[in-house]
Amino acid sequence: MIHKKTCFIILITLLQCISVAQPNTKIGLKQAVDSAILNFPGLKSKQFEMAGANAYLSDAKHQRLPSLKLSDQIDYGTDNGLGGSYFPLGIVPSTSGGIRADNNTNSFSGNIGVAYLEEELYNFGLNAARIASAKSLLKQYKSDYDKTSFLLQYTIAQLYFEMLRYQLLLSIQKKNIARNMVLNSFVKAYTSSGIKPGVDSSLANAEVSKAKIEYLKTFDSYSTLKYRFLFLTGMRVNNIEIDTAVYTASDAFIDQMSTKVSVDSVRASNPVLQYYNSQWEYSLSLEKTIRRSFMPKLNLMGAAWFRGSSINSKDVYGDAASGLDYSRYNYMAGLSLSYNITDVVHQHDKSAIQHFQSEAVHETLIQQQSLLANQLQEADIAIQSAIARQLEIPVQLKAAQEVYSQKLAQYNAGLATITELTDASYLLFKSETDKVESLSDLLHTLLQKAVTNNTLNAFITSF
Repeated sequence: MIHKKTCFIILITLLQCISVAQPNTKIGLKQAVDSAILNFPGLKSKQFEMAGANAYLSDAKHQRLPSLKLSDQIDYGTDNGLGGSYFPLGIVPSTSGGIRADNNTNSFSGNIGVAYLEEELYNFGLNAARIASAKSLLKQYKSDYDKTSFLLQYTIAQLYFEMLRYQLLLSIQKKNIARNMVLNSFVKAYTSSGIKPGVDSSLANAEVSKAKIEYLKTFDSYSTLKYRFLFLTGMRVNNIEIDTAVYTASDAFIDQMSTKVSVDSVRASNPVLQYYNSQWEYSLSLEKTIRRSFMPKLNLMGAAWFRGSSINSKDVYGDAASGLDYSRYNYMAGLSLSYNITDVVHQHDKSAIQHFQSEAVHETLIQQQSLLANQLQEADIAIQSAIARQLEIPVQLKAAQEVYSQKLAQYNAGLATITELTDASYLLFKSETDKVESLSDLLHTLLQKAVTNNTLNAFITSF
C-alpha cells in the first residue's frame, strides 16, 4: 500500500507539473465581467425579448393603418327571395331579387368583386395609448436586461473575490504544510536520538496530516468555484488564475476603493429599482389603454363592387357563361360612430383589476427602495468593522511570527514542549489566514455597498 504522505506528494507534484506545462492565465475582474456579459445565455435570451418588444412597438404603430379588403367570387345556384328583413348571422347567404309567387328551380351564375376600405379616423387616444404601452413594455424588457446584467456583474465579482480568497488560502496552506514538514523532520531527528520523547513525533505527524487535509478541502472548494466561474463567464480555459495584487495593495488603494463607493444614498438609477419602476410604468400604461379601448370610435368606410348575373332585368335566365361578366357597378362611402353603452361596466371592472395590479407593483418598488436603503446602512457598518480589523491584522501577524520564532528556539533548547510549539505554529497559520479573511470581508462589504448605491461599475474597474 502506498503511504499517505507519498500520495499527497504525488498529488502536489502533478498539480505543479500541470501548472508548468500550462502556464496559468491571470484574469482581472473587469475582464471576467466583460466575458460574462458577452457569453452568458441568460443575457442573450433577454436580448431576444427586447427584440420581440421592439416588434410589438412596430405592430402598435401599424394599428393605425386602414383596413383594405379585396374579394372576388363566382357563384352558381338558385335565386328565390321573399320580402322582409333578417339578421345575417354570418352564415346566411344573401339573395338579391328573385321575389316571385312560387319557387323557381332554374339555376343561374353570378360574379361579384368587392373592394372595402375601413379606417378608424378617431378613437379618443386609443392609438396613442397603445403606442405608449408598447414603449413601456420595451422599456421594461430593456430594464430587465440591465438588471440581469447588473446582478450578473455582482455575482461574478462575488465569485472572483471568493476565488481570490481560496487561492490565497491555498498558498498559505502550502506554506503551513512546508512549515509543519520541516518541524516534523526536526522532531524526528530529536526523537530518534532520544533527545525528545517519541510522542512528540506522533504529534508532529498529526499536525502535518491535518495541514494536508485542510489543503485538500480548500482545493476542492476552489475547484467548485472555478468551474462555476468558467460557466458564468463563458471562458474556455481551465488554467485561470485570479490576480492577487490586491492582497499586497497599499492602504491608499483600499481608501481609493472606499471613496469610489462612498455614495450614501440609494440612486433611482439603480438597475434593480429601474426594473421595478418600469414594471409600474407599464402597468399604468395598460390602465390607460384599457380606458381608451372602451371609448367611442369614429370610422370611415368606403366600398366599390362590381356584379354580373345570368338573370336579366326581365327575370329571364340566360346562359350560365353570361353571368361571368360584370354588368353593374356601385360605390358607397360613409362615416360611422359606434359606442357600446354597456361597456361602461366592463371598463370599470377591467380598469379596477389593472389599477390594483399597478398598486401591487408600486408597493414592490417601495419595498425594494427600503430594502436597498437598509442594505446600504448595513454595508456602511460592515465596512467600518472590516477596515478596523484590517488595521489590526499587521499587529496580530507580527506578534504571531515572533511567538513562533521564540517557541521554535525554546523547543530546540529544550525549554518548550511540542504542544507549545504546535500551538505557536497554529497561531501563526491562523494569523495568516485571518489576513486573507479580513481582506475578503472588506472586499465583499465594499462590493455590497457598490451594488446598493449603483457604483458597481466604478468599483469593478478598480481591479
